[in-house]
Amino acid sequence: MPRRTPFSRPAARPATLLVAAGVLAGLTACSAPPEQAAAPAPPPHPAATVAVTSAMPADIADMVVPTTGEQTRLSQGLDAFGRLAADKALRTCLAEHRTPAPPHEPPAFVRFSDIPDLPFIDRNGFNGVIVPGAADATGDRPAEGAGRGIQDRCMKTGTSVEQSLRTLYVDVQGSWFREESSLRTHPRVLAALRSFGPCMADRQIEAPDENAFFALVDQRMQAGDTTGERTLARAYSACMKPAEDVRSELRKALGTRFRADHRQEIDALNTALPAKIREFERRYGVRISFPVL
Repeated sequence: MPRRTPFSRPAARPATLLVAAGVLAGLTACSAPPEQAAAPAPPPHPAATVAVTSAMPADIADMVVPTTGEQTRLSQGLDAFGRLAADKALRTCLAEHRTPAPPHEPPAFVRFSDIPDLPFIDRNGFNGVIVPGAADATGDRPAEGAGRGIQDRCMKTGTSVEQSLRTLYVDVQGSWFREESSLRTHPRVLAALRSFGPCMADRQIEAPDENAFFALVDQRMQAGDTTGERTLARAYSACMKPAEDVRSELRKALGTRFRADHRQEIDALNTALPAKIREFERRYGVRISFPVL
């Protein structure tokens, strides 16, 4: 996919819906997240770090079928872990051939616009966050001739590593986000969203809706205006809360039904995902991590 964004809307393309950032950003033809008109463009560099934990959740399904902003941190960690392992496989392959890494962004945690993590946004803003253990991309450069062929082969190796993890859960997760996306047009949600523009106006922010708001976020981020971006993040957390309170209630009920309908697939993930994660940690010398407040 061409560019990473701090947000992704993962509703329309289940096979690639969460590849919103990654080891091969800008170099492969991964699908971009759909409907990004309401998402800010990427900053020049993601924020350096946030606090993380490596503790696996008691319920593995929380990583795949998130119903709250807090649970999306688990989903971010799972997705980023696959990209981190892929990046390690890519760099190992390149090192064996004494070939430089191609230009690409480091693996980062990417949040979901459909399930906003308002407390996290309030504290950390909209910038993406580099995953702990990601290699410094400084010094990466494109290669020519034989070197370019090696880079291409090693990139395919990285892609296959990430996909071998994602294959375990992407179908279930894709089904969940398709169902969850129905809440965008739920009458109660649309009614609650009517307060968003007036709430922004009360804060002297000219943003009648989310599209207009994220256009402002984009301007601040592209200008490197950290103070302005953080002010907007705090306003978003406050003004989106009424709608998110409604969505959260509806989403939890929807999630309960979804988990019951997909119990067999989710039970299989409870065994397969932890085993695959442990395998990757041993094989690639990386560790899964999840953002925390």
